[in-house]
Amino acid sequence: MEHINEQELILKYNRVYGQVIRQERRKRKLSLEELSSGILSRTALEKVEKGKTQWTKLTGDTLMLRMGVLPEYFESLSSGEELDRWRMREDICLLVPGKPEAAEEKLKEYREKYIKREPLEEQFLLKAEVILMLSHVEAKLRSALYQGQKTQEQAHIKNEAAAILDKARQAADCTIQGDWEQYLAKRWLSPGELEAVLLVSAALFLDGSEDRAWALWQSVWEYPQANNWKERAMVMILPQAAALGIRQACASGKPAGSPVMPGLPGESIGSRGREALEMLRRNGCHCYVLPLLDALCGLDAMAFGMQGYLEQVREFRDMFRIVYEWFGYPGYRIWQGISVDNTRDVGTVLKMLRKFYGISRENAVFDGNELVVTPRQLEKIEKGIHKPSYENYNRLAKQYGKYGGWNMPLLETDSAEILALRQRISTLLEYNKWEQAEWEIRRFRSMVNPAYPRVKQELLFFDAILKQKKEGALQESLEMMLEALHCTVPDFEGGDMKWWVYQREEIMIASNIGSLYRRLGNMDAAKEWLEAVLSSLEENSLRTGICNYGYDVVAESYDNYLGDIFCFDRAVEISENTVLKDLLYFRINGIQRLFYHIAWNVHEAVIEKPEEYELFRQKRRKAFQISNVLAEFMFDTHLKAFLKSQETEYLS
Repeated sequence: MEHINEQELILKYNRVYGQVIRQERRKRKLSLEELSSGILSRTALEKVEKGKTQWTKLTGDTLMLRMGVLPEYFESLSSGEELDRWRMREDICLLVPGKPEAAEEKLKEYREKYIKREPLEEQFLLKAEVILMLSHVEAKLRSALYQGQKTQEQAHIKNEAAAILDKARQAADCTIQGDWEQYLAKRWLSPGELEAVLLVSAALFLDGSEDRAWALWQSVWEYPQANNWKERAMVMILPQAAALGIRQACASGKPAGSPVMPGLPGESIGSRGREALEMLRRNGCHCYVLPLLDALCGLDAMAFGMQGYLEQVREFRDMFRIVYEWFGYPGYRIWQGISVDNTRDVGTVLKMLRKFYGISRENAVFDGNELVVTPRQLEKIEKGIHKPSYENYNRLAKQYGKYGGWNMPLLETDSAEILALRQRISTLLEYNKWEQAEWEIRRFRSMVNPAYPRVKQELLFFDAILKQKKEGALQESLEMMLEALHCTVPDFEGGDMKWWVYQREEIMIASNIGSLYRRLGNMDAAKEWLEAVLSSLEENSLRTGICNYGYDVVAESYDNYLGDIFCFDRAVEISENTVLKDLLYFRINGIQRLFYHIAWNVHEAVIEKPEEYELFRQKRRKAFQISNVLAEFMFDTHLKAFLKSQETEYLS
């Protein structure tokens, strides 16, 4: 950070992502071989660190997660095929374990369509197959127990257990090399890889090897903390570990208040389940929340060491069941080790930028000096059929003022600590914790270089939010927001805003601009801004079906605009659609407000449709109650207090 010219040169060619990996690797005294083991070669990782090569998001995210660093601090571009693979894996996730036959068909389709696969892809497919096998065995045991034939069925299952254990070990072996069962702590693993180890533990339980199963389970549970992971990374593995531990403890007759491992100090099964749930709550996540809540509900109230906790757990479980049923979403599903809400398709990005600037394909293929690709090749890139090289993408994007390849940090920094601090400030501002936010912003200022465009943008955005929410200075906030946006966005004059490729912070700022125009009474400007950003995000997701980060913020602002112009049915439709999009990802921060918006718009709509009063009243009550329980789940005390003041009107 000392030599600005050198840093800007590095940023221009987007080597910061590699710098972060190298810095974090060296901080942990890791060799290139140790970090890359089982995923890619030492030479390939060295090229990634130097910013000389492109890589898939699956590989890049796993490298970061092996060190407990969250990929959400970065924005990514991926090829069409890469996102198609992610989409098909996501389809598998939504089918396993609830729809086993459909899941098996989709797994077969994936293997046939993509013959050449990364080790991490193969690991995912094998994990899904193991889960299906385990679910099948559990169903047979439940059926045998119901028919009074448990002993007879257990003898048959013993043979199946060996096959499941073998496949679970194959899954782990895809990326974890050596004698990992004995020396797990010495490996560098991501949450997705730890899930493979957890499945080996589950298979050992089924095979009757309880001591080995508990030892492996304990290793997985202790791994994140022993390796200094951030809590936002821990939440990707500990909930499913806790759910498995509770189920196995109950099946083996182990008291929920007893230590996990006989003769070893440590917390009880029940307290570890509570720890995992509280971690989900603090981070606004719902991955594996329903299996964990179901497992916790099977324990005695004394297992938690906290009066009234079991009642709260049951309330959360009932609420999530209602939400999942309402939106037809599988509460029992598996999750990929990565998320793509911060990822865009490289072809769509090039197409949108070209349309924003009004350039034909014939002109867009020149970088000012020579032909980069042919117009026909560019057409195929834009459609996601072809993938440009790392160098060619940079040359094509440069004419639009866009620099950087496949991964870019949210700020111009090579420090994961600064990126994590930025995330913390955003969370504090979201929950109206002004004093804490201001203290962290002062610390943030001392650690960054305000001369960099995206750092300057972030500081202006923080100040504008405080002006708006703390002081109520709407006009001043609007002016600061516009200044912040144009740190990285050109003047829209002459260009159609809906074709601009809004990056993560630009989405937040532009949606706030639209919201401020609405609150200042300029409804035409509010409509123009909010619809442009929504159109841009929808264009980005049109081919892949991926909803980008920030969509819910824009949708919430647009919902407010629709309410102001009395389009209540459309507002309800927007909010419900956004809830469904939010459920697809680990974090559901903000979903509690969306349910209040549904309740409010239904409440207002009934005035125009008195004949549907009873139907509307039931929906209003349900949405309001869900919002209230979700606010409790998320520790959203500000919304909780507001909802308390509205109970009489909405629950009557």
